[in-house]
Amino acid sequence: MRPARRIFLFLLLPPLALVLAAGLVGGGGERFDSGPETEAAMPLGRGINMGNMLEAFPDEGAWGERVEKGYFALIAGRGFHTVRIPIRWSAHAMASAPYTIDERFFRRVEEVVGWALEQKLNVIINMHHYDEIFSELDKHKERFIAMWKQIAGRFKNLDPQKVFFELLNEPHGRLTMDKWNGMIKETIAAIREIDKDHTIILSGTNWGGASGLKGLKIPKGETKAMVTFHFYSPFNFTHQGAEWVNPSPPLGTKWPGVNLEAACKAIRDELDIAKAWSELHGGIPILLGEFGAYSKADMQSRVNWTAYVRK
Repeated sequence: MRPARRIFLFLLLPPLALVLAAGLVGGGGERFDSGPETEAAMPLGRGINMGNMLEAFPDEGAWGERVEKGYFALIAGRGFHTVRIPIRWSAHAMASAPYTIDERFFRRVEEVVGWALEQKLNVIINMHHYDEIFSELDKHKERFIAMWKQIAGRFKNLDPQKVFFELLNEPHGRLTMDKWNGMIKETIAAIREIDKDHTIILSGTNWGGASGLKGLKIPKGETKAMVTFHFYSPFNFTHQGAEWVNPSPPLGTKWPGVNLEAACKAIRDELDIAKAWSELHGGIPILLGEFGAYSKADMQSRVNWTAYVRK
C-alpha cells in the first residue's frame, strides 16, 4: 500500500481481511502451482496483514495499536493460516556501520513471531517502510543488506516451512527494476551465506503491483523463492477518501458500478498479469500479499469487491 497507514487495522472485519494466496487462482478457476524449478515452501493458504503495529514510527504503539498475544488465537480460530508482519527495521538500526539492529526491538519481534508459531500459523517477516531506500539507494544498500544478514542470522533456526522472509515492501521511486534486480541478487547472496533454507519472497517495482513484475529476475540457482504482488484496483475505489493520498480520490465511488462485466474483467485482466508471469517463469509461486478497500467506501461495495478479488 502507498505510504502512511494500512488499509485495514488488525481484524477490523475478518471477512474483509487481507488474503494471502500461495497459488493464485485465476478468473477461470485454474490454479498455477510451483513448477520443477522451485522448492519454495507451499502453501501459505489464507492470511492477514498485521499492519500499523511493528511498522509504526517511531515505535510500536505510536499509531494506536500494539501486538497482543491473544490476537493470534483469534486469527487461527477464524481459519487463517498465515500472518504477514510489516516491520520497520530501519527505525531500529544504527545509521552507520555495522548497522546493528536494536536488541530490545529484535527480542520484541522474536516474541511476536513466537506467539504466531505457538498457534501453528505461518509467519512472513517483512521489511516495511524503508522509505529512504526509494530515493537514495546508493546510501542505503549496504545498510539494507546488513540488516537482512542480521535478520537471517536471528531466525535461521526457525522452521523454514513456517517462517518466510519478504525482502522489501512495495519497491518504487528511484529504485528502478534494474537497480532492484541487482540489489535482490546481492541481498539473497548475503542471506544464503547464513541461511540456505528459508523461502525468500520478492516483489516487482511500481509499488509492488502486478505490472511491476515485468522484468523481475530471480537470481540464477535460487530455488527457494516466491513472488508477491499487491492489488488495489481500481485505485479510485479502493483509496477513496484516503488521507495519505494527494489528491485523494473523491468519495462515493461504488463497485461494481453500472457495468458489472467491465468491472470484473478489469480485475481479471490485472490478476492475469501475475498469472502470466508465473507461467513464463516455470510456475514460480505467486503470493497475493495485500488487497483491500479503505473504510470510507460504502460497506456493500467493499464486500462486493473483496469477494470478487478473493475468489
